[in-house]
Amino acid sequence: MIEINTIATAELNVSKVAVSLNSAQEFGMQFSVVGWGKFKNAEGEDVWGTNPLVSTLLNVTGPTWDAWGSDKSDAIYIGDLALAQLGLQRDPDAVIEVEETPVVAPAEESDDAEEASDGSEEATEEAAE
Repeated sequence: MIEINTIATAELNVSKVAVSLNSAQEFGMQFSVVGWGKFKNAEGEDVWGTNPLVSTLLNVTGPTWDAWGSDKSDAIYIGDLALAQLGLQRDPDAVIEVEETPVVAPAEESDDAEEASDGSEEATEEAAE
């Protein structure tokens, strides 16, 4: 899923757009485009609406399919098409959060560890008898 923070307009109070693949065929793809807005709650705080304000489909076929190249990442290209369809712009001040997964090297078993495990199994078997 591609999530894009946007600048809400007077015509469309959408502050976030989510784009996800809906279907694909030879030489084309269809994406689901959903947008949410922010509202002031009773305490005056900005909160996200619980229901999307806009829900539509984006078809990437023909000229838009042919123009899909390597000059932009897939997420940027599809996101730009979705925003153009809705008449919205990216929020340049939005903080992009990237969740990084730490890389952990696999544990190496040493000969000492194998011997210790063999010895503990024998000790466990002897104790059970």
